[in-house]
Amino acid sequence: MYQNILFISTGVLISIIEMIFFIKFMKKWFSEIQFIPLKKFQYLLTEAPTEFFIVLIFSYASSALLGSMITAFFIKNAKKAYAILTGFILFIITLFHMFFYPFPLWFKIIIHPILLIFSCIGGNIIEFLQRKKWIN
Repeated sequence: MYQNILFISTGVLISIIEMIFFIKFMKKWFSEIQFIPLKKFQYLLTEAPTEFFIVLIFSYASSALLGSMITAFFIKNAKKAYAILTGFILFIITLFHMFFYPFPLWFKIIIHPILLIFSCIGGNIIEFLQRKKWIN
């Protein structure tokens, strides 16, 4: 039981680290956002271009995929269920994040199902690879 908790928290932690890395990377990538201090994050979210949010959706999806794949790789039984649990924990974390910052409504609607869908896909990928004996 403690191993499963450790593996789930590892997957969630890696997902969160990847999300933070992508946000810092995108702040450097979009030059008009680069000079806004992190204290004015609310201003960033109201004045950011749409491309920023589209890239942010892809980064959240890839971080949910990677976190769920790491969780499913280490768990011995019920890989898909624990991968979805990792996505659900990320769902709760981003729900609180969306509550405190003024993201656009379309971003709030799209991001939550994407986290759950990509975490399920990550669990399916690991199950498929282990069934085909490509990874141990």
